[in-house]
Amino acid sequence: MRLFVAASLPDAVTQELNRRVLAVKPRLGPASYVRPETQHLTFAFVGEQDESLVGDLGAAIDARLRTTPQFEARLRSCGFFPNPRRARVGWVGLDPEQPFIDVAAKVRDAVTATGITLDEAHFKPHLTIMRIRDPWPHACIEAFEQALGSYDSAPFKVSRVTLYSSKLHPSGAIHTAIREFPLR
Repeated sequence: MRLFVAASLPDAVTQELNRRVLAVKPRLGPASYVRPETQHLTFAFVGEQDESLVGDLGAAIDARLRTTPQFEARLRSCGFFPNPRRARVGWVGLDPEQPFIDVAAKVRDAVTATGITLDEAHFKPHLTIMRIRDPWPHACIEAFEQALGSYDSAPFKVSRVTLYSSKLHPSGAIHTAIREFPLR
């Protein structure tokens, strides 16, 4: 089974963000947009694993997160990975970043403790909006940055982390929550 560990955001917050994205979309270049119902903040992509690993993985994540406090956050600003000149992913940031970084470190530690090797990429708290295949003209980059650069969502509480399975389908991935881990 294909697994990842993530935080879901409240519908009210993602709906407002997606309204803003929809308004600017006609001025953007071609991209593959993340469906609103699958938007989440990934802490660790675990990949294809045997179902028997779920129990050990869940116990390791739970042990590391049970003393982690809940926190309040906002969606704020935007950017591109790897950078605006070579944009491959358009994203909206999360603020404050540090609590997300702390949770990611604990989740990633739990995953590696179960014997799974993760990528060594630097964790940047973000919500992926779209994936860009062909380079965008500068005007499209500017339109996205102008529409979302000053974006500041309503505050929301981050109170749990979820272990998901993901099944790939031609119409897009289907994510199923396997286990939730409440924050203190």
